[in-house]
Amino acid sequence: MINTKEKMQIAIEWIKKYRIILSSMLITAVVILCAIVSFVYNKDAKRFEIAAKQIEGLSQNIVKHYKASPSYWGLSSREVINNKLYTADIIVAGNRLIGNLGNIIEIGSDENGTMVMPSAKSFVIAYRNLTKKDCEGLGSQKFNKSFWLNVNKITIKNNLKSQDFSWGDKNYELPVKHKILKDLCQKEANSIIIHF
Repeated sequence: MINTKEKMQIAIEWIKKYRIILSSMLITAVVILCAIVSFVYNKDAKRFEIAAKQIEGLSQNIVKHYKASPSYWGLSSREVINNKLYTADIIVAGNRLIGNLGNIIEIGSDENGTMVMPSAKSFVIAYRNLTKKDCEGLGSQKFNKSFWLNVNKITIKNNLKSQDFSWGDKNYELPVKHKILKDLCQKEANSIIIHF
């Protein structure tokens, strides 16, 4: 019967004999793991970038369409669909706009897509029912400069919290910082409401 010391000696000799193969296997495993992590990260980053572009396109189309009007009276998701103000990559399903993250985009006077009433000079675009990852990723996107010129504030909301981010706020300033969203966004049922 082999004792513990002999077992250790055999193991050490085996490792010495096959160390190049073991090192190669370890390095290969690390490279594959890094590639997988990079692929997943890049795939998510691309999804959030496309969703951000959809919001930018929607807001620009709405502002252009209502430019000659004294207010955004009548604006709603249905009105956006009827006037084809959505971007080509947004899916229209009945009276709903479906964005790149697979969620309904609501447009109107509030996050529920209520029609904007007469003389209202503002509107919202709301992305609802986001996961934590989607809330963090979309909420911290680097939108283009022309988009930010029209934004009054952004609200991140879920079942536990609601937080406004606005220009000049010392703690919750626009643009939204990713590190703040890590604590604010919950596991599910998050909404990002952009006020224009």
